[in-house]
Amino acid sequence: MNEGFEEIYQFYYHRVYHAAFRVTKDHKHAEDILQETFIKAYQKIDQIEKIDKIGAWLSTTATRASIDFLRREKKVVVAEVEELLLQRCETRSIVEEHCEEREMEEVVRLEVGTLSSKLRKVFHLKYYGHLKEAEIAEKLELSPSAVKSRLYRAKICMKKQMAGLIEQNQTA
Repeated sequence: MNEGFEEIYQFYYHRVYHAAFRVTKDHKHAEDILQETFIKAYQKIDQIEKIDKIGAWLSTTATRASIDFLRREKKVVVAEVEELLLQRCETRSIVEEHCEEREMEEVVRLEVGTLSSKLRKVFHLKYYGHLKEAEIAEKLELSPSAVKSRLYRAKICMKKQMAGLIEQNQTA
């Protein structure tokens, strides 16, 4: 190994490792990205014009490599989850699924009914009427920001209510 490069490696090792770890949150993956980054640096050492900027370049390279790694991992995880869901759907009957969907729709409708009148109107128009926020604002004679705010509050309320129902079902 080039002596000058070995000094760069020793000097920037921790900086590059922490750049990778900040993104991946995993020691093993950070080590892999560290190696990948220094291999890339070794291959491109002749192309680096400003040697005093190498620390920033190494950190940026490690960060980008980490992000790319997470994207690749996410695709793998998403593909695995999709495959599991597909297998699950194939083994369940269509009738069971239809019944569960109907039950869930009914639960959601009941919970929507508990929202305040202002929130319920906006929620209905958005999710049952399939209107855009601008169309809702026009129909209800509200500002677009008022519609956004009400939709946000309605979603928060629905999340809390649904989480409460799930919790009740798990304890029952």
